[in-house]
Amino acid sequence: MKNCRKIVADLEQKIVTLNSGSTSVFEEVETGMYFCRKAINKLRKRFLSIELLSPDQECCFFKTIKPIPAGYMIYFISLADFELNRPQTSNRKVKKYIQEKIASYQEYFVEHRTFYKYLERRRTDRDSEYFLRSNGKVKFHLDAVHYCIDQNFSTSHDYITAKIFAHKLLISRLRKELFKLKNTSRLNTFLTTTSSLQWTANKVDLIELIYALHAVKSINNGQVEIKDIASLVQEAFNIELGDYYRTFIEIRSRKIHPTKFLDNLKQSLTNRILQADE
Repeated sequence: MKNCRKIVADLEQKIVTLNSGSTSVFEEVETGMYFCRKAINKLRKRFLSIELLSPDQECCFFKTIKPIPAGYMIYFISLADFELNRPQTSNRKVKKYIQEKIASYQEYFVEHRTFYKYLERRRTDRDSEYFLRSNGKVKFHLDAVHYCIDQNFSTSHDYITAKIFAHKLLISRLRKELFKLKNTSRLNTFLTTTSSLQWTANKVDLIELIYALHAVKSINNGQVEIKDIASLVQEAFNIELGDYYRTFIEIRSRKIHPTKFLDNLKQSLTNRILQADE
């Protein structure tokens, strides 16, 4: 069981590093899912190879070990879904979207309130019912499908435990984002009331500039996400950029001059410097 705990500890360390080093949410999601998949496969192989396993050890595994990588996997998949469906319009709509997501994650705790309280109070008296493979009772619930399909590596409640863990992570992350968004809104309100600047070049040019600023890590030493820069720039220049993630994919697909606007920017500044020196 010690080896199983080490697999989980290594995964958690990788995720901490991932959170501080990712340049985008989708990069974080893709890499995080890869780490989780590897950890779950290692756990499965290690666990199923144990010949003498006591009931207490089995309960411990399905209650405190397997739900961690499984929970992170749910977390990353849910995070991708959150970002793909995020409104690309006003901050007000984004805030409403985040609040609705938080409420939906909290609803899962209510749906499983008895079991949720059991975990929160760190009870152990019903562990053999919840976390022993041989004692599992199939509930009429979608979460039971994992136990029905893979009874060798699942119990009736280990997936629910993982999902509760994931939802806690998601709620914590979204609350932080909501707080940042409220602070950004205050700054945006100031900008829109004091600036009449209009972006008059193409939207794609501004998106190219945003990604360049993010890539060069010239804002907050790189500790900022694309959406934060985009939100600020949209308000500063009174423009709606739409789905800038998709636009960046189109920029990446350019065969010739992938940084067309930045190249023009550099040439224009060079010309200005030369003219000033004449």
